[in-house]
Parts: sequence; structure tokens; C-alpha cells
Amino acid sequence: MLNKKTRSRLFLIRGLLLLSTVTTFAVAACKMAAKTTASESTEAPLTLDPEQFQGDAKEAYKVARAHPELLAQLDCYCGCEQHEGHKNLLTCFRTAHGSGCDTCIGEAVTAGKLADGGMPVDEIRAALKERYAHDSNG
Repeated sequence: MLNKKTRSRLFLIRGLLLLSTVTTFAVAACKMAAKTTASESTEAPLTLDPEQFQGDAKEAYKVARAHPELLAQLDCYCGCEQHEGHKNLLTCFRTAHGSGCDTCIGEAVTAGKLADGGMPVDEIRAALKERYAHDSNG
């Protein structure tokens, strides 16, 4: 049988080992979180910075930044898919193209307002097609 002094020392040693283990896990978790945050902050944004632009163009880039998943599901009707290889409306706002194209600006701002009003994507797509499909001026 261990005497009282030995038991106290063992209890203290166990406590220190437990504290050391918990501290090690806490430090490792903090390092992992810091790496994740650093990698997320270095990812390239999907659009250009709206602050580079003014007026309606700035508003359109804000919509693209706030709703990239929406604009990625919408067609652009300015003809950029033919002359610039764009795949969807979001692509227009990855470059400065969207800032000088009234169709792109109009589509993005309209889509943002409709989405913020709760309209589903398929209805937004139909509304944009109705309004912009005939307009080929970019």
C-alpha cells in the first residue's frame, strides 16, 4: 500500500499529465484553425472588388460579390459568351467587362433585387430572359 505522501505525488503527477495533454490538444487545435483561416483569406475572390467602380457598375459588382451562386446560374445576354468565352453572368464580373456593359450591369442589379425579394432562381432566370434576351448591345 502506498503512503499518503506517495499518493499525493501520484495524484499531482497525473494532474500535470492531464493538463499537459489538454494544453497540447488546445495548441494543436489553434494552429489548425489559424491555418484554415489563413488559407481562406488567401483564396482569390470570385469577382473584382466593387470599390474599384462607381454608380451602377459598383452596385452590380456588389451583387456579384454577394450572390455568386445566383449569377453562376444565370445566362448573360450581352453576347460575351461568343466574343469573350463567358459561361454565365458571374463570369462578366471576374474582369472589368461587367463595368462597361449596360446589359451585364442591368442583369446583375435586377437579379440581386429579385433574389433579395425572395424570388426563386428559375423565376429570376425567366425574368432576365424576358427583359434582356432581345438586347444584344453590350
